[in-house]
Amino acid sequence: MQVGCRLRQRCAWCGCVLADYDLSRLAVHPPPPPGQEVRPAMWEPQGLVRVDGNAYFVVEHEDGADLPADACAQLDDEVTV
Repeated sequence: MQVGCRLRQRCAWCGCVLADYDLSRLAVHPPPPPGQEVRPAMWEPQGLVRVDGNAYFVVEHEDGADLPADACAQLDDEVTV
């Protein structure tokens, strides 16, 4: 979601911040043509992202398959509500 110059993406399940950008502070080389906006890459919606410290990975997941044991969806609902 973008609000003003802030672009942020969170996990829809637990709220973990997956991406957080202040677009006014982004340097891009070469500069884009006038009127063209450059946006950083974001995670694909409804994808499964593994967070391991400062490393983030896409995890292949098939609908209906079990989630990894350490998935945030395995947390108690009271922790993520």
